[in-house]
Amino acid sequence: MSVLTSPRGKVEVVHCRRTESQDIYCIKSLIRKFTCKLFGKLNIIYLLEKANFAVTLCNDKEEIMAQATFLDYPNWNVAKQDDWVSVFRELDSDIPCTPLNTLFMHLFVAVDEYSVGCCKEILRTVYKAVPELHFIFLIVPSYMSLGSTLITVFDQVGNIPCLTYEEDFAVHICHRHSHYPQLHVRKARVEDHDDLMPIFMRYDTILKETYGEYFLAELIEAQDEENHAVVCEVEGTAVGFMSVCSRVNMQLLHECFDLGPFHGLCFPHPDDVLEPPQELSVRRSQDAELRSSSQDSQKIVEESQEPVFPDTMENIQENIAKEAASEEALTAVQSGNVSEPEDIEKLSDVSTGYAQDHHVSSRSLASLLLPEEPVHFRPIYRGASAAFCIQLFCIDEKYEARSLDFMNFVFSLFSDKNFCVISLPHLTPEFILIQNFVKMVPFSTCTLEQDLYVFHRAGLLKNICLGRSSQ
Repeated sequence: MSVLTSPRGKVEVVHCRRTESQDIYCIKSLIRKFTCKLFGKLNIIYLLEKANFAVTLCNDKEEIMAQATFLDYPNWNVAKQDDWVSVFRELDSDIPCTPLNTLFMHLFVAVDEYSVGCCKEILRTVYKAVPELHFIFLIVPSYMSLGSTLITVFDQVGNIPCLTYEEDFAVHICHRHSHYPQLHVRKARVEDHDDLMPIFMRYDTILKETYGEYFLAELIEAQDEENHAVVCEVEGTAVGFMSVCSRVNMQLLHECFDLGPFHGLCFPHPDDVLEPPQELSVRRSQDAELRSSSQDSQKIVEESQEPVFPDTMENIQENIAKEAASEEALTAVQSGNVSEPEDIEKLSDVSTGYAQDHHVSSRSLASLLLPEEPVHFRPIYRGASAAFCIQLFCIDEKYEARSLDFMNFVFSLFSDKNFCVISLPHLTPEFILIQNFVKMVPFSTCTLEQDLYVFHRAGLLKNICLGRSSQ
């Protein structure tokens, strides 16, 4: 929410949101003849469908005050959509524009009375929402002036010809640092304590209660080769803090999370065990066959036999025991060997043992038919750790959108590491920094009550070059 004041002193509370299809009618009502001369005749519906980013500014009554549409290629057909970088770099070699850090304004309309304030608020919102964006270009006919609104935020850098007809167009540029600049990141100093403590206390007081009032100063003083503390500052005032450490409990992470996609957060080693041994593979196939055969046999038994209840089973076992005892007793009597009570007792023991043996064999058969739990293979990584961790992080909510500015600096502190990890308790609200991380999948046996997030160094790349492959 922001407050805009008109030259007459009127005040409007405004907020930005993404443009919706239902805004088209109001956008058309804000288009003037001057707008058509600057941007040409536009099909608003088609433009919004192709837009990379479209922003609408509304007041507290949800009335549209302004709208701007941005695409990743120039308008007025001054360059090809897929090959405009070289054309614009010829204008000014000091502008490192790329398809990843540049957008082009294809439309801007606003209520006349608040147009200047609306333009600045929209540009600030765009730079805040897209951290990788550094340049916004505006191309208009060379004989046209920008007017009293756009000239306050755009500077001309040169002229370029049109591809379709003989006419020059003026190229204007708007830089990030004029609206929502990058944060300056440096090593923390003890003097930053007074600036940072109010930010920590705004979000959490547990740290102060647990580690004391000056825990932050002690943490900054304890820096060494494995532990670093960095801050981001605005006009000399620290507005964010991050503590990083190169000591990571890799054994615990391997036991709790599936780190296979990142090679276990370790460097490759010749002794790494990445595939299951052959015996385990054979066992898995045998277990699968056993489970399938047991399921088939169970179906056959269920179809061919009636259900047997525990009482019925006991009666069957008793009958078997009695029959066996009577047969052996009859044989003994015929041979004249049963003459003493001891022999009868022995006989009963034998019959009882037979029943017990029969019962045990039936149980062992049942247990044999039950499927065993599958054996899960887990890779073994013997290489050195390639990760460092974020121990503590906090930033003023006004500058939260620039949280990623920390990452370039902390990776420079650990030039031999490729991964940055951070663990957070379950149900922690997702903040902007963590949106750039990848959440790892825990094993079913995970004992940690936290989620693990991973960021690779390659996430800092700002330019990608494509070319034809060769032999």
